Amino acid sequence: MKRNAITPQNIRVDAATMASVRDAARTFGLRMDARETAILARQLEYVKTRTYDVKYPAMKARTFIPVSKNVPPGAESITYRQWDQFGMAKVVANYADDLPLVDAMAKEFTTPVKSLGDGYQYSIQDLRASAMSGANLDTARATAARRAIEAGVDEIAAFGLPEANIHGFLNHPNVPVVAPVNGNWAAATAEEILEDMNALVTAIVVNSKEVHTPDTLLLDSASFNLVASKPAGADLEKTVLAVFLSTNPYIRNVDQWTKLDTADADGTGPRIMAYARDPEVVELEIPQDFEQLPPQPRNLAFVVPCHARIGGTVIRYPLAMAYMDGV
Repeated sequence: MKRNAITPQNIRVDAATMASVRDAARTFGLRMDARETAILARQLEYVKTRTYDVKYPAMKARTFIPVSKNVPPGAESITYRQWDQFGMAKVVANYADDLPLVDAMAKEFTTPVKSLGDGYQYSIQDLRASAMSGANLDTARATAARRAIEAGVDEIAAFGLPEANIHGFLNHPNVPVVAPVNGNWAAATAEEILEDMNALVTAIVVNSKEVHTPDTLLLDSASFNLVASKPAGADLEKTVLAVFLSTNPYIRNVDQWTKLDTADADGTGPRIMAYARDPEVVELEIPQDFEQLPPQPRNLAFVVPCHARIGGTVIRYPLAMAYMDGV
């Protein structure tokens, strides 16, 4: 991604950053003139601006799970209600006064919201040396802080946070686990692999009584590479993956995720899954994305605290998903 050029004219130094620099000067007994204080503040602002542009495509939770940021950062938990209707009509006579009553009932589901945090620092000498040379500060520390928090989001989205009662996308206890018809894909024929893939998808349609239809299939790395390269079809001119996509009436997207490599029930083997990639079905709740707080003076350095808030993966309709182990 091309980043906008950062020059002294377009750098916006917030009041908090300036105040932190001045506080540090007083704390350390440093005699900084206005120009030096402004240069140090610009250096810190440069780091903050640069790190916001960093992307991490290898972390796939945000790609595979619809992301919701509707919850305020101050929320300590997320609650949603699910309504159910019951009752039935019957044949009645004219002037009947015994009409059957129907009703609706709501259940509440709550998941906690937790904070993720880390930080990075630059010494006063780092800042002054950078200001003297006219070079910008190295952004590696800020990038590492961003990546660490994103890695935490990815891990919690995939596997949850059991100690906080936050469930994961790949191991939710209410999602059905479908047994493979054949299994052991490394030794299976193309037809047997296709049978397992179709069985996983069909289970969702049947178990939900056609209320839900999946559109996405996720595989562990080895299984994806196998189906993407193994010949299939009458003339062996297509791969298993190509045949599956051209014949299955529901699945439109097939992808791989390394977190599925050891996501089975025992946590040691592969798991594949099918699901409806629909925000009504599943969402990754991120009330507060990665943020950097104003630099804080600490001894002979500025520490920049970083923070995020996550509510984990909320699966509202578990029957719109299914897992399969033993492939």
